[in-house]
Amino acid sequence: MKLGRSLTSTIFVLWFLVMNAVAANMRAPEFELKDQYGNSQAYRFPNGRVNVLIFGDRKGSGQIEAWVRPLYDRYQDRINIKGIAALSSVPSMARGMVTRIFKSQVKYPVLLDWTGDVTKSYGYEAGKANVFVVSPNGDILLRINGAATPQGLDQVKAQVSRALGEK
Repeated sequence: MKLGRSLTSTIFVLWFLVMNAVAANMRAPEFELKDQYGNSQAYRFPNGRVNVLIFGDRKGSGQIEAWVRPLYDRYQDRINIKGIAALSSVPSMARGMVTRIFKSQVKYPVLLDWTGDVTKSYGYEAGKANVFVVSPNGDILLRINGAATPQGLDQVKAQVSRALGEK
């Protein structure tokens, strides 16, 4: 049976909306990783804070600061912003060197995912910054991949502000 263009378009739009609603209602996987200073940080839910988790590999790392700076400037310590480095492609013999590079070049703690287990559990898309807004209860409220744009930052800020109970 042939479907008309408008019916096919309607079905596609409905499918897209349903898939986005499902993705928006997914639970954030819990995890524990160490940062470049050897400090272990665990993410368990509920945790009492709105979380913005930003994943990046070497290629995507250049996109992270443009997400972090505006969010930190607006929310400061009212939310938890955490960077997770996707490092599963780093050979084990180079891990010490990579850790030293993080210590010397990045002042804030970055969680180091050497095995790739955490990045895989979040469905990480390589080569891009992957930004997740996670409610205190662990619901993924929003996911955006790629470079920061004014529209993307507005979406993230809107979700964070809504989760904080701001208008």
